[in-house]
This record gives sequence, C-alpha cells and structure tokens, in this order.
Amino acid sequence: MSSLDDEIIEIDVPSSSDNDLSKSFEPTPIGKAICIPSKTTSNTTVTKISSPSLSTSRVNKRYQPKFKKEWLSNSFFATFLRECETDQTKALCITCNIQFSIQTSGLGDINHHIQTKKHQDRMKSFEANPCKIYHHQFYH
Repeated sequence: MSSLDDEIIEIDVPSSSDNDLSKSFEPTPIGKAICIPSKTTSNTTVTKISSPSLSTSRVNKRYQPKFKKEWLSNSFFATFLRECETDQTKALCITCNIQFSIQTSGLGDINHHIQTKKHQDRMKSFEANPCKIYHHQFYH
C-alpha cells in the first residue's frame, strides 16, 4: 500500500441491546480537552487532543537556573561575581556594579555578561587601579 492511499481500519465496537453507540463509551467533556491545531498531510488531516493536566505539568517542570556557589570557586569568576541575596535567579557583578539575570541559561548568562563591552572596559580599569569601593558597595 502506498503512502498516498487511504488506509481502512476496522474497529469492533461492543454492541448494546438497543444499538445506541453513545452508551458504549464516555467521551471527554469538551471543556476538559485541549484541541491542538490540525496538521495536514497529503490526504489526511490529523487533530491531536490532549489532557489539560498533561500540558500544565510540562509547563511547570521547566528548570529555572539559580546561582550556584560553586561558581565562586572558579578564580576568574571570583574576581567579579557575587550571589544576589534577594533573588537566586540573579547574580551581581561587583566590577560593573549591576545585577543581571541568570534564569535563561545560568552559566551561559554569566559568560554573556563578561562578553559585554561595559564589563570588559570595567575589568581593564579595575585591573589597572584595584579598589575596594566595589566590594563595599554590596556588603556594607
């Protein structure tokens, strides 16, 4: 059978005494079903219906990166990176004197921050003139 031919599948449905098929199964109430837009293939249209509880649980299981103290054991990160005490999804850069989000990709967000022109310029300046002011702004 080619992929363009329609396939016929026979389904055995238990018969009831009065031949009323609506009593042989209980359909999902329309208010509890989620209809996903139909996907059209050559001669067939496929529509998927899924349970709301399955869709909701997938959304809630998304991982949200949080600050990891182990990052501070890296000697390079330890020179500028600090944990934000009020929000675990943010980090502090004491060189730039800013908080930035790490909730998109965690370590990737930190690497993105250190690539910014502002951070690179501040690191050069900070290395040329080390100063304790930056440290004291966040801890005192």
